[in-house]
Amino acid sequence: MSYFQEHAKTFKLQPEGSMGLRNCQLGAIWALKSFFTHSSHEVAGLVSLPTGAGKTALMMAACFELGLKKILIIVPSKILRQQLSAQFSSLQILKDVGCLPSEAPGLKAIEISNRIKEEKDWEDILATNDVIIAHPNSISPYYKDLSPLPASLIDAVFMDEAHHEPATTWNAINDYYRTVKRIFFTATPFRRDRKRMQAKLAYHYPLEMALADKILRPVQFKGAASGLIGTMSDDALIQSAVQTTLDELKTSPNAALIIRTDEVSKAEELLEKYQKAEPKLKFGIVHSKKSDKSNAQTIQSLRDGHLNGLVCVGIASEGLDIPNLKVAVLHATPRSIPYTIQFLGRISRPGTAQHGPAILIANTDEVKGQVTRLYRSDQAWDKLIPGIVDKQLKSARHYSSAQWRQQDFEFPELNVFFSVLVYQTPPGFQFATGFESQLNGEVEIVQVQQENPDAAIAIITASQKPLDWSSRILFSEDVLDVHLFYYHPSYQLLFELTTSEKALKAFRSKLITSTLRAVPYGRLFKVLSIFKTGDYIMVGMKNAVGTGASQPAYKTLVGSAVQSSIRASEGRTFGAGHALLRLDDDTAWGIATKRGRIWAMKRGSLQDWQDWCDELGNLMQGAPLQSIPNLDFLATTAAVGSLSSKPMAAILDDWFFRLSTLSIQVDTTVYRNTLPIIQIDKLNAQNVLECTLEIDSFQCPITMDLSAEVIWTIQYTSPILVRADHNEQQVTEGNLADLLNEYPATLVMPEGNIVIGRNQITPNRQIENLPPSLWVKHSWTNCNIKKERYDPGAASTQLPVINAVIQKITPSLNIASDVVVLDDGNHEVSDLVSIDGINKVITFIHCKPSTKPNPGSRVEDSDILFAQALRSVNWISSTQLMKNLDTRLQQSSLLVFGNQQVFDDIRDNFAVNAWRFRVVLAQPGFEHNKVSKRDRNNNNIYELAVPMHERIISCGAELEIWCS
Repeated sequence: MSYFQEHAKTFKLQPEGSMGLRNCQLGAIWALKSFFTHSSHEVAGLVSLPTGAGKTALMMAACFELGLKKILIIVPSKILRQQLSAQFSSLQILKDVGCLPSEAPGLKAIEISNRIKEEKDWEDILATNDVIIAHPNSISPYYKDLSPLPASLIDAVFMDEAHHEPATTWNAINDYYRTVKRIFFTATPFRRDRKRMQAKLAYHYPLEMALADKILRPVQFKGAASGLIGTMSDDALIQSAVQTTLDELKTSPNAALIIRTDEVSKAEELLEKYQKAEPKLKFGIVHSKKSDKSNAQTIQSLRDGHLNGLVCVGIASEGLDIPNLKVAVLHATPRSIPYTIQFLGRISRPGTAQHGPAILIANTDEVKGQVTRLYRSDQAWDKLIPGIVDKQLKSARHYSSAQWRQQDFEFPELNVFFSVLVYQTPPGFQFATGFESQLNGEVEIVQVQQENPDAAIAIITASQKPLDWSSRILFSEDVLDVHLFYYHPSYQLLFELTTSEKALKAFRSKLITSTLRAVPYGRLFKVLSIFKTGDYIMVGMKNAVGTGASQPAYKTLVGSAVQSSIRASEGRTFGAGHALLRLDDDTAWGIATKRGRIWAMKRGSLQDWQDWCDELGNLMQGAPLQSIPNLDFLATTAAVGSLSSKPMAAILDDWFFRLSTLSIQVDTTVYRNTLPIIQIDKLNAQNVLECTLEIDSFQCPITMDLSAEVIWTIQYTSPILVRADHNEQQVTEGNLADLLNEYPATLVMPEGNIVIGRNQITPNRQIENLPPSLWVKHSWTNCNIKKERYDPGAASTQLPVINAVIQKITPSLNIASDVVVLDDGNHEVSDLVSIDGINKVITFIHCKPSTKPNPGSRVEDSDILFAQALRSVNWISSTQLMKNLDTRLQQSSLLVFGNQQVFDDIRDNFAVNAWRFRVVLAQPGFEHNKVSKRDRNNNNIYELAVPMHERIISCGAELEIWCS
């Protein structure tokens, strides 16, 4: 007879004169008894209790109240397996509350730590044990090298921390034991990844009630937006955690600290750092690479007060029952609400002889994803978290629409939309084998088809996706996606189609291990050459001279015979981006230069799609075209393998200018909201562009080599780390070198071209006459033309260039409405920013000294000046301009005309579309009669001014160059 039957009469659910179970535990028992009166075993019952509310006692009580004999308990970690085994063996929890008499014997519980190979071994185990506790890796039928515990030998399965259930190994257990009672226990009956738990909610006890009933204590959050990255962030957190623990020990002598990270190697480093930071405190560590015995001893030492803190890795912190934990620090911030709540449960249980709330410490600059609202809120967590949990719980639905797992499910015949990305392959390209077995995570490969080695490969994957039409973020459905790959060895082309980029990313690098290159634009243009008499129904044009805030990066025209709407003058600014060309009612093909995409407005079978790819490969052979058919007046594009000359300037991609915040860490220094600058030095004999990377006061070499696999390389001993916030939900973290290659800078060439990555874009223009009004002659008789920097004490006859310019513009300014900002310095907008508040005109003035005492026509006098002018384009019509100037005025910039109140009024009422913009280049080293003559021999200044002039006027600004 099982223990639960033998001692059923001595168990009291509601004992008189004793503490008994909590109301939430009683509610869950009654709900489960009700649930199993009307629910078949096909559906599991789900019980949601906050961490610390007493799930273990509830499990024990359920065994008696539901009349169970033999039970299997599934837990997510070895540590929790050991803990639960000890608790069930003694049943001390039920004895302490009076549900069992203190003299009641313990029961037989066994941990399964090795995979059982024979079914008869299970019979022997269950003959002497009533409770089996196992990790999924030791018992799941998912694994073929073990014998599952027969369902006929048990009558219930408990899944602790059941939010893991949608994982493959847990799911296999759930499917295998559908003939017996199954109860899921969790603190979070929903998942961030939208995978459903195959269970029906039987009972939910809200966090808000647990706080009100004093089952849990509030959590105080100590966040710091340090801006630090990596090890510097760790050091700041260690300092805060150690000091907080020391403070707590003054009023709560047994208060302990739990330290969470996400890697074993990182945990070992943190243990050493914590011990070194405060020798008075003693720390231990638990993780999967330590023995079960060692982990158990460390945890017990913390419970007994011999340790003050515990470093743990990820799931090792889940389910830990250590009553004296009061402070927690996150060196790897959980990105999901469920895991955050699980972790908070470690410290939110009221500790004996402890006072005040629990404390959580984290770096808010590292927070992203679902938990952003929590870590960046001023609201108390004991009020905020219950609201979030209840909202998500009400929204959650746990169901699946696809039935592909069923044995009789037949996959549909393929009928795919004709679309491909085309890549050039290296010689001898082959697909890798065995990639299916390397996959893990949310995506499953359910079918791979290839009729013969020369045929296309079709791969079908299954994954969970949210319903697009639902505002409830936890609604989800099982979705199948198809991925097609076709390699044509004669053309050395790979054609790729996918219905899910996310699913494709899960296995693509394992299937394709070779380095692929994008097909040159000119080969894509050839695909449309067969439609010589067709009409364009859509044309997209991308900016070919570089974009600013007022000049679109892309322009799209849609309609019938749309090519007639494109003006020839567009070729001065735009090149072909994408096009859709229609031959007749049944035939329309399109190409897009970005990523090398080709598509046709039709569907067909796998063989039809492969035949179409063969046709595309044939069309793409031969000499490439420079532009798409019938639109050859647009800017032309071509692949480029080397630079023809030294560029005028390197302009950061506008990705950097759209960020909300930017932190760059160099060694131990963090630069906040400081844009990098790439100063061009020279093009060496090996055609490598040598530059200087500037980040505020920091400088280091950086090179650009079009013949190398990685184009941009930062020459520095350690990685330069970046954290870029786009918004609260989107954050980019990484290496600056990687970002500069992912979002390459635009090189402005003296010939009028631009180079982006390995693409050269040539606008349709020749060197033309610049407007005579561009060149403005000034007298600089009282100016030392070889000195630039502003000097308030300069002699009136020896003014630096900036002083002289201020003197020239001041007479036209109004003290009541105008201001001039001296912004000379690192990462300046321009040396001077003149703001005319009445006429709504903003003038960016760039000043540079002459290299010689007398004016002339020297290229060295234009290099830095023209590059600065090109960079300032990003501030033309920028909504962030006044915010940036305001920040710089609070640092090192100055108002050299006007007052702060006038500036504040302009800033507060700044509507960018109401303002005109001018760019003035003040260079007294230019001799007007020389630099302004187009036909003068070797007038390099004039030629260099053409692309700079084009870029500025294309952004809607005016340009003047002040000469002598």
